[in-house]
Amino acid sequence: MTYYVDPNTQQMYYQAPAQDKQNTTEPAATAEPKVYAVPQNAALQQAPQETSTFLGLDAGSATFWKGAILGAGVALLVTNETVQKAVIKTVSKGMAAASAGVEELKEKFEDAKAEVEAEAAGKKS
Repeated sequence: MTYYVDPNTQQMYYQAPAQDKQNTTEPAATAEPKVYAVPQNAALQQAPQETSTFLGLDAGSATFWKGAILGAGVALLVTNETVQKAVIKTVSKGMAAASAGVEELKEKFEDAKAEVEAEAAGKKS
């Protein structure tokens, strides 16, 4: 769809895309694309807003600044040696707790298996 503004009246118009099928009621000579006026309030709503950009990003957006601050904070934490040590300690404690939990589950499974085998042996005799 093509938009343009009449310089004399400042009225915005759009030109509908050409249709592939020709209307049989109209002669071929009048089959050129139709031009429609856009209401003034709609023309104001569709006008592109100017934004400031930084490296192709919308630097005026709140989302941009939230991401920039969050990224800077994460970069600071990741490069801080004290934070790295704390993260490694936390992960190693978590892995130790998880492996202890797995060992406990294995024990319970073996106990349940032994009970089932004992019950099966008791029913045979």
